[in-house]
Amino acid sequence: MANKAPKHKAKPKREPRSVLGTLPSSRPQRIGSPRTTARATTTGTRGATVKASAKTVRRVKPAAVRAASPPLAAHRAKDAPPPRPIGAPKGRELVTTTIRAAGELTQVGLTVGGLMIKRAVDRIPRP
Repeated sequence: MANKAPKHKAKPKREPRSVLGTLPSSRPQRIGSPRTTARATTTGTRGATVKASAKTVRRVKPAAVRAASPPLAAHRAKDAPPPRPIGAPKGRELVTTTIRAAGELTQVGLTVGGLMIKRAVDRIPRP
């Protein structure tokens, strides 16, 4: 028999990498000059820019602005009496409100009753 070459073992399949596994282990460097030696630039109230080192940055407060819209005013005059409360419904309004409420309750009852019957029929064992 001739010398046979040894069989190669199949490489195990690589597990798919997770989302966090694909990220680098360290954060990328900041684009631009390092922050410790950066020059701070601030804008004054009149648009002039002031340049200074990072330690001696002067804080400039923003100028006050006035509101863009006028303040809200009351809709009724101060001398006018307060509006009367509406009060309870009477007569025709009471009857129509009662009929509408009864109709809505009937509609809800029919919907819930129909669902209950449907569930009961679904629970009946089938041969």
